[in-house]
Amino acid sequence: MEIHTTEEKLNALTHNIGAGLSIGGLVFLLYLTGQSGGTATHFVAFSLYGAFQILLYLSSGLTHLFTDKPHIHGVIRVVDQTSIYLLIAGTYTPVALIALKGAWGWSIFGVIWGMAILGIAFKLIMGRKKHIISDLFYIPMGWTIVVALRPLMRAAPPGLLMWVAIGGGCYTVGVFFYLIKKIPYAHVLWHLFVLGGSISFYLGFIKYLI
Repeated sequence: MEIHTTEEKLNALTHNIGAGLSIGGLVFLLYLTGQSGGTATHFVAFSLYGAFQILLYLSSGLTHLFTDKPHIHGVIRVVDQTSIYLLIAGTYTPVALIALKGAWGWSIFGVIWGMAILGIAFKLIMGRKKHIISDLFYIPMGWTIVVALRPLMRAAPPGLLMWVAIGGGCYTVGVFFYLIKKIPYAHVLWHLFVLGGSISFYLGFIKYLI
C-alpha cells in the first residue's frame, strides 16, 4: 500500500493517531466512570461519544491510506464524511444527558440527533459528490448547544463550559480549512483542529462530568 504524497501521509498519520487515542481514551473514561459509581446514563452517553469518535478517526485515517484504491476509498470516504455528523451528535450526548439533564437535556439530545440523521441522509443521497450545503451544516449543528446556553450555565461548572467553547471553536475553525482546498496542507490543518477539539471535550468530560 503506497501513499503518494507527503500531505496524504500526514493526513493518514494524524487521524490514525486520533483513532488510537480515542480507543485508549474511551477505555480510560469508562474505567473512571465505573470507579466513581457512574450511572447507566453516564455509561451510555460516554459509550456513544467514544464509539462515534473512534469511527470518525478510524474511517478518516483509512480514507487517506486507501487513496490509491478508488473503489475502497470511495466507500470509506462516505463513512468518513457521514461520521462527522455522528461525532458532533455523540460529543453533545454527554453534555445533554449528564450536564443539562431534564427537559432541556432531552430536547437538545433529540434535536442534535435529528440533525445528524438529516445530514447523513443528505450525504448518502449525494453519494460521493461533495456539496457545500452539507459541509456548512456541520457549523450550525455543532453550535446548537448555544440555544440552551442559559440552562447549561446554571447546570454545568464554568470549567466544562470553557472546554466546550474551546472544543467548539477548534472544530469551527477546522471546518474552514476543510472547505478551502487551495491552501497547502489545509486538510492536515483540518485534522489537527479536529484533534484539538476532541481533546478539549475529552478533558472537560473527564474533569467535570464524572
